[in-house]
Amino acid sequence: MSRWRERLLLQLSQSALIDEGELASIAETLCETLAHGIEVERASLWLLEEEGKAIRCVHLFDTREGGHRPEPGLRLDAATHPRYFATLHAARSIVANDAVRHPDTAEFAEGYLDTFGIGALIDGPIRQHGRMVGILCAEHRGGERRWTRGERNFAASLCDLYGRALTAAERREYRDRLQALNQDLEARVQERTGELQAALDRLDEARQALMERERFAALGELVAGIAHEINTPVGVIVTATSHARGLLAELRQAHERGGLTRSAFDAALTGLAESLAMAERNAERAAGLVESFKRTSADRSHDTRTRFELGSVVRDVLTTLQPLLRRRKVEARFESSPPLHCDSHPGAVGQVLTNLVVNACVHAYRGEAPPGAQVRVRAWDEGDWVALEVADDGVGMDEAVRARAFDAYFTTARSRGGTGLGLGIVRSLVVRTLGGEVGLESAPGAGTRVHLRFPRSAPA
Repeated sequence: MSRWRERLLLQLSQSALIDEGELASIAETLCETLAHGIEVERASLWLLEEEGKAIRCVHLFDTREGGHRPEPGLRLDAATHPRYFATLHAARSIVANDAVRHPDTAEFAEGYLDTFGIGALIDGPIRQHGRMVGILCAEHRGGERRWTRGERNFAASLCDLYGRALTAAERREYRDRLQALNQDLEARVQERTGELQAALDRLDEARQALMERERFAALGELVAGIAHEINTPVGVIVTATSHARGLLAELRQAHERGGLTRSAFDAALTGLAESLAMAERNAERAAGLVESFKRTSADRSHDTRTRFELGSVVRDVLTTLQPLLRRRKVEARFESSPPLHCDSHPGAVGQVLTNLVVNACVHAYRGEAPPGAQVRVRAWDEGDWVALEVADDGVGMDEAVRARAFDAYFTTARSRGGTGLGLGIVRSLVVRTLGGEVGLESAPGAGTRVHLRFPRSAPA
């Protein structure tokens, strides 16, 4: 690139117009600079619209037609120029030494190139945040023209400058909106200073309600999962009973005709027995699923203190979580232990275990779990206390995240819908409801282990 072009770029890159995001002014300056820099009569700036189905000229500089023309009314549609738009969406520069015959520009030889007498052109893509949003176009009037590398690089550099201006304009818009929000916030704070104490009281009530709602949020997903799971055995039952009904109808018809043979009767009995056995097995399977879910949901809906065996509660919870675990491709394993009888709150224990397993599925693998992903649950006796541990083999946490893992509203998955209440509720239930304690061990790449212990007999 020649030195005078480099000086033009340097002057333009240092212009306050770019960093202030003055898009109209910078469009005018860029088009004129492009035209003078590579010695063409026409230079224009175009932006994509209608989700990339059209491109509109927002500024045109034409020395033959009086100089600058903002919004000149030029527009090209993808429907009539498919090859050109395919190249644009690939975000590639179009360097046409002979625009009439170039495969990417020949589509508008009639009606555009011939109208304005254009024989060669350069279309450079303008990118913002890695996405192509428009083009900067240099158009040579006359016949063919072989563009030099310096001319192509000069045009590309101007495209980059406009992309920078777009980002600056976006940043300025955010700044103005933030400033307006701050001013509005200050006014509202001044107006409501006298209501602060009452608002704080309401906030605490809302916090308690939100945590309570979060406790039962997983129940909805479990309902959907169990319903889907029950559909399979119920479908088999319907099929088996329908088959049995058909066999009975055939028997009745054969009997009424007087043509019922012993072999046909035996075959019908065998078919009926098989259908009834199939229906019975699947009915027992569905009943088991419903019973596990009913015990789990009843414990949470009426979390009263009662006597229970810890292993049974763990198995019921893992049964109800099976649809979620299968969808996430995670295996949950419970290392059984001798019976651990407690006089405490089974609903709180079930909610704690649900939150920990769901938390592991969502956060430990960050998307689809790798083959063999496991969440391991272990329980053991500690005299007057019992201990429960949930461990995964996922990505783990660094020290900064681990230190805040139990803080209410802290989450590393806000963009994926995380509320930051899952582990906060775990600590609240373990400490306040069960009268126990909870801890966490984790390291990057080494998975996460949450261990808790609580008295066999809950505090009064």
